[in-house]
Amino acid sequence: MKRLLWLLPLVVFFHACHVFAAELRPSPDPPPPVVVMPSPDTEPTDPHIGISIVCPQTDSTVGAATGRPQTDPPYSAGNLPASHAYQLGDTTPTWRPELAAAYPADGDCSDLQLLEKWMAVEGLTLADLDARNCRQLILVSAQPTDGVETVTVCYERDPDGNFVSAPGLSRMYGHIGKNGLKHDRRRNTNTSPAGLWAISSAFGNEAPPEDLKLPWRQVTPNSDWVCDENSIYFNTWQERGDPACTEEWGDDVEHLEDYPKLYAWACVIEFNRPPDVVPDRGCAIFLHCSEKGTGGCVGLPRADMLAVLNWLDAEKHPYILITGTEKTD
Repeated sequence: MKRLLWLLPLVVFFHACHVFAAELRPSPDPPPPVVVMPSPDTEPTDPHIGISIVCPQTDSTVGAATGRPQTDPPYSAGNLPASHAYQLGDTTPTWRPELAAAYPADGDCSDLQLLEKWMAVEGLTLADLDARNCRQLILVSAQPTDGVETVTVCYERDPDGNFVSAPGLSRMYGHIGKNGLKHDRRRNTNTSPAGLWAISSAFGNEAPPEDLKLPWRQVTPNSDWVCDENSIYFNTWQERGDPACTEEWGDDVEHLEDYPKLYAWACVIEFNRPPDVVPDRGCAIFLHCSEKGTGGCVGLPRADMLAVLNWLDAEKHPYILITGTEKTD
């Protein structure tokens, strides 16, 4: 026991040294504060902090960013002027003819430049074609020579989603209305309606082509295209004497059999068609055979019309863009 007692002062001495050394050591840094990061789905508190939206620039190829920068709200039924009604395909609200001066003349443009030019003028982008699932497009450009002669080019989607001119269907020369094209077109003006319109079906006085890929209707002696705005059958094909018709229509019709050459083959352009009908816009607007100015339809020489008709495919949702220089006289 006596031996253990003499060790006690040594234990106390070493303990005191340890405590003194601990007081001399610096204290460890405090742990960093815990910062709670917001969830990725949390809206920023500052409305100006977010995703930047960059307008697409005009591209030299008709691809994902074709057309003029979209600085204005896109034209749609929801933002039309309350005092005026436009057809769904009418490009009047977005038409900017001054933009044509930034491009070469039509004859100096490549096929893709030609399409880019007139889509920009009409305020259209590839998104407008995508919204319609359009994979075939006919461009009809009225020329400044007289506003009636046209250059027509057919385009189709390639595997990359771009529009390219269809082989053998480029730079076809035809005609539109005797008084040219017109934005916000009216009836009995001999003008063709500017805008982007669907092509829905085909008909004719002659037999349909073997490669036809559109719905077809054969003209008969009783075939009338009703143009009477007071009729429930306005701007539709009806057969006189059809027992399914609930009422008769007047003499304001196009009797299709009376035009054996013009309507040898024709395609229906969905302008002012039910249920999208606006009064005083007119009716019976077709793509058909023609060698001169029309009453408002789009015309091509017979051989070209047949070639285009063989190319058109309902499954590719074809559209026609009627554009170009408006006739001034």
